Amino acid sequence: MMLSRSRRAVAGGGLLLASLLGAAPGRAAEAGTLTIYNSQDEGPVEALAAAFEKKTGIKVAFRDNGAPALARQIVDEGDHTPADIFYAEYSTALVTLADKNLLAPLPGDVTAAIPAQFNGAKHDWVGVTARSFVLLFNRKLIAEDKLPASIMDLAKPEWAGKFAYNPRAAAFLEMVVAVEKQKGTEAAKAWLTGLKANGKAFPKNTAMVLAVDRGEVELAVNADNYWLAVAKERGADTLDARVHYIGNKDPGALLTVSGLAIPKFAPHRAEAERFAAYAVSEEGQKVLAEAAGDVPLRPGVVSPTALKPFASLDPSPVSAAEIGDAASALDLERAVGIN
Repeated sequence: MMLSRSRRAVAGGGLLLASLLGAAPGRAAEAGTLTIYNSQDEGPVEALAAAFEKKTGIKVAFRDNGAPALARQIVDEGDHTPADIFYAEYSTALVTLADKNLLAPLPGDVTAAIPAQFNGAKHDWVGVTARSFVLLFNRKLIAEDKLPASIMDLAKPEWAGKFAYNPRAAAFLEMVVAVEKQKGTEAAKAWLTGLKANGKAFPKNTAMVLAVDRGEVELAVNADNYWLAVAKERGADTLDARVHYIGNKDPGALLTVSGLAIPKFAPHRAEAERFAAYAVSEEGQKVLAEAAGDVPLRPGVVSPTALKPFASLDPSPVSAAEIGDAASALDLERAVGIN
C-alpha cells in the first residue's frame, strides 16, 4: 500500500517516518529521533533513511513541504527549530539559508566526498544527487539531428509554437541564471522574451513529458529525471518522447543539484552529521542511485538508470554555488512577463 506524504510509517525495521506537518511546532519528534525537513519527491530520501536506520539504529522523522516553504520555516523557527537535516530538491533554498548564516559547517570528510562544484561555497551544504537539463522530443515529429544545437536557439522564429517549457519551475529558474552568467543579462532577457513569444508555458514538468509523447508539441525543455519517471511507469519502449542531451557546455545542459545541510540550531547535531556522512558515502549513494532517477554525485558510484554516462554530459560550467538563490532569474522573468 502506498503511504501518504502526510502520514508515513514503514512496517518492519522500526523506522519512524511519521510526518510532523500536522504536529504542534517545536521538537515534536520523540527523543533521539533525527528530524529531516524534506522537499524531495517521495522515494529516494525514504530509502536513504531506512538504510541509515538499519545501519545505525537512529530513528528518522520527516516534515515534508516545498523547499522555499521549509527554508522559511527554518528561518521563522530560529533557535527553536526541530530540523536536524534540510534535504532540498534544489540548491537555491540551501543558498538562501546559507546567506542568512542559518547553516552549520559540515565536517570536512562530508564535503570532500563530493566534487566542489556541487557544494556550498562556505562548506555548509553538500550536493547529493543531480539531474541534467535536456530537450525532450517526439521521435515521430522531429529527428534528433534536427533539434536546436543550443537552448538559446529556441528564441528564434523557426521554433515558434513547437516547444513547451515551465517558467515557474525552480530548476528552470536555475537555468535562467546559467544563461545570464554565460551569455549576459541582456542576452538572457532577450532569450526569455523569445521563449514567451515562441513557447507554450506548462505548469508541471511531468505534463510536458506527456505532451511531447502525445505529439502536442515537438519538444520540451525539461530535466531527464522527469522522463525517467514516466518511462519507469509506462515502459521506455512505449514512449514516443525521447531524450536529447545538448552538451557543449550549453546553459541548456545545466546540472541541477539536490543537497542537504544541517541547520545551525539542529538539536541532534552529532546524529545529523552521521546522516550527512552516510548520504555521501558509497553505500548511501548506491541506495539513492537505486531509488531515484537522479545521478549520484560521489565519484565512482554509477546510476543504474542513467541514460548517458555522467562523465560524458559536457554540462554548463555554472556551479550550484554560482546559481545562488536564483533571485536574478525571477526578476528577469517578471520583467518580461512570464512569471
